[in-house]
Amino acid sequence: MAEGSSVREDKAGEVGAFVERFASTLTDAGFPRLAARVFATLLVSETGRLTAAELAEKLRASSGGVSGAVRYLVHLRLIRVERDPGTRRHAYVVDGSWYEATVTANPFLERGEADLREGIAILGDSPAADRLNETLDLIHFLRDETQAMMRRWHERKAEQRTRRTARRA
Repeated sequence: MAEGSSVREDKAGEVGAFVERFASTLTDAGFPRLAARVFATLLVSETGRLTAAELAEKLRASSGGVSGAVRYLVHLRLIRVERDPGTRRHAYVVDGSWYEATVTANPFLERGEADLREGIAILGDSPAADRLNETLDLIHFLRDETQAMMRRWHERKAEQRTRRTARRA
């Protein structure tokens, strides 16, 4: 099987249908259609790593469309770019870091705190400042809970890997 291929040939149709269904779910959640298809295709690929040409071929999409889709996904930190050793080609990679970026890299949480503090200082002692303070408290709560949740996720993921490895042995 070639690097990046997703499954054995006898499952290709089922996997293709899954990719389209999952991409449709992502599109309904706000993803651009081709970006959703690229992300789903990377998720089901054997290595989680495909070049733009491989993505374009698998998805029967233009290279320009794939380029825009991967830019979108890289911006969201759902995938990352690697250079193929010894070439000028880029490969696009999805791994476990995508879900951490999704959970922890919320721009509102990252930048909102400073903005809210500024607003609180401007508004002084007022009902509006109280609302901003409550929003700031929510940001602190979400940040703390997110960190705790990711710690629990890493523990759970390690336990699941151990169980899967034991079953395969």
